[in-house]
Amino acid sequence: MQPLIVVDDKIAGVKQALEEGGYQVRDLSQGWEEAAAIVVSGMDDNFLGRQDIASKAPVIDATGREIDEVVADVNRVLRLKS
Repeated sequence: MQPLIVVDDKIAGVKQALEEGGYQVRDLSQGWEEAAAIVVSGMDDNFLGRQDIASKAPVIDATGREIDEVVADVNRVLRLKS
């Protein structure tokens, strides 16, 4: 089973690219507790409308970046974790 990547719904292109790469992908509002990595749009510092969110998963900021750069970062982070 591929790692779970949680992606901000504002960056659908990244979500689609990760799905095409074989990753299990969910929206930010679902399953972030089990995520291997979290990708955010950077448009909102307070994701999920809460300030008490704690996750061991690395958070990748996709602001101003190309989709392939973000996907490469996800791949790199997951390689480092294993």
